[in-house]
Amino acid sequence: TITKIVIPEGVEKIGAYAFANLKSLEEVVLPSTLKMIDQGAFYGCTKLKKVEGLENVKFINQYTFYGCSLEGEINLNSAAAVANYAFATGLITNYDETYGWYTEKAGENVFTSVVLSEKTQSIGEYAFYGSKKLQKVTIKAEKVQLGMCAFADCSALTEISEINAAVIPSGLFDGCTSLEN
Repeated sequence: TITKIVIPEGVEKIGAYAFANLKSLEEVVLPSTLKMIDQGAFYGCTKLKKVEGLENVKFINQYTFYGCSLEGEINLNSAAAVANYAFATGLITNYDETYGWYTEKAGENVFTSVVLSEKTQSIGEYAFYGSKKLQKVTIKAEKVQLGMCAFADCSALTEISEINAAVIPSGLFDGCTSLEN
């Protein structure tokens, strides 16, 4: 059973669904050379709690950490783009040759803080949807494009930095019942 993965220095991209559905995976260490994590790379890794090295990644594609159980602070200091559903929580859909398509409850991301740098250009639709323990979001970018419902249903969210965006999309903070700042 794989509980920890260390990606070696020199790797610049992790491909689509490379480590998806590794149900016992708890920790990932990313190299400083990593620039992109492709679609669904860690999709459905319901026990994944810790990812070191995210601060170096520039592009986090859709469903990358969907259904994981990430903890602590998510530092996206180099991220130019966080795609749709990248850190969202919900149901996981899988396929079994014997039984066909089925759904199961995903892990619940329990990270409490997200830091996005001045390099961040876009945050996709439902990017952090359902992150029930998320309390603080810091967006340092001068101008950012926000996707619909990017922070929706983050019921513990109490603080968000000033947002400089040309458009505030529908449902951006829908269900964020604790939002104060």
